Amino acid sequence: MEKDTRERIAIKRYQIISPVLAEPARAQNEYFRKQVEQDHEFPYYGRRKIAVSTMKAWLRAFRKRGFNALKPKERSDGGRPRKLDDQLLKVIEIKCKAYPQLSAQKLYEELRDQHLLGDPPVHYTTLLRIVKTQGWLSLQKRTDVRKAFEVDNVNDLWIGDFMHGPQVRYLNRSIKAVLCAVIDDHSRMIVGQAFNASETISALTPVLKEAFLSYGIPKRLYVDNGASFSSDLLAKCCALAGISLIHSKPYDSPSRGKVERFFRTVRERFLVGIQEGIHLDDLNQAFWVWVQEDYHHKLHTGIADRPIDRYHASLSRIDIRRLSIAELNEIFLVRHQRIVNNDATISFKGALYEVPSAYIRQKIELRHPVDDPQELFLYDNDIRVGRIKLLDKKENARTFRPNEVPTNLSFHQGRVRS
Repeated sequence: MEKDTRERIAIKRYQIISPVLAEPARAQNEYFRKQVEQDHEFPYYGRRKIAVSTMKAWLRAFRKRGFNALKPKERSDGGRPRKLDDQLLKVIEIKCKAYPQLSAQKLYEELRDQHLLGDPPVHYTTLLRIVKTQGWLSLQKRTDVRKAFEVDNVNDLWIGDFMHGPQVRYLNRSIKAVLCAVIDDHSRMIVGQAFNASETISALTPVLKEAFLSYGIPKRLYVDNGASFSSDLLAKCCALAGISLIHSKPYDSPSRGKVERFFRTVRERFLVGIQEGIHLDDLNQAFWVWVQEDYHHKLHTGIADRPIDRYHASLSRIDIRRLSIAELNEIFLVRHQRIVNNDATISFKGALYEVPSAYIRQKIELRHPVDDPQELFLYDNDIRVGRIKLLDKKENARTFRPNEVPTNLSFHQGRVRS
């Protein structure tokens, strides 16, 4: 199995256990029992179901040895999960569509009596799981019920999201600024914020990196299902930092109500005073001052306290987990793989880079900061070898010295030396 495939499998395993990394055993068991009812799509393995014992083993391994413990062992495995026949799935779907009033039990009995469930027939629990997963059953119970919640301490839960803001000037053109903000659930402190030109992963990671450096490492990070929040890079960063990454249900912004309420405050109290056509850098500077000197010091009705006061009160009760700047720099690196050419070069984003000749014809790993793809580093088995530089043929020509090969021929004398 390729190294890249093993890492993608590890990321998928982390995404499954991530929501309960910081939860007690009872909550973990309840969550795992729900996951057993779902099919999970894995790289290499395909769609399969995961046993509770397997998920618990992943959780123990991650807590003991970190992200690398989630990677499959270096071996070839010919086993494949048994899949339901596509024709059988189509039969079940059509029956559900034609008779939506049927209960799952009645549907199963009719399909079984008509010999439409295969031989031997699919078990009832399998059928129930399929129709629930595919949404072919009409559920009577409301799914939009939720209760107000609040965690006990700072850094127990951070909530992140994007908000589309005003038109600003950036790189001699007009763009729509997008605010990336991360709020601490307990104190309502804004631990990370920045307006950017987009809502991509390159806009998100600098905000998170600065937040981790300034306020420590949270236990949980709660986000939506947008492209940047669902990226493998964010999952890998959270896994390496030991953070439980939790995604809300699609299109369920009320579940992230605290950060949505903050965005409303931004529009009502900050953006109304911003001049049209402001430069992006000036907007960020003004916003940082407003957050630090206004928002954090105003009475928050949701907690009946000032965010700054509640934050410091909680700090006196807990210890903040922190990572060094060097550790954070290592975590927030984008990873790529390349095969080294015979001339000890690799191609990356349309440019040629030189690597040590010892890696000719070998697969290597490159890493760079998400906001600086030209700052390329070579890694060998997760150990940094060093920075690689752009190919300079003229410099190589100045330092090139051909090897002298001894010979018995004397061309200028026209004879063979004795």
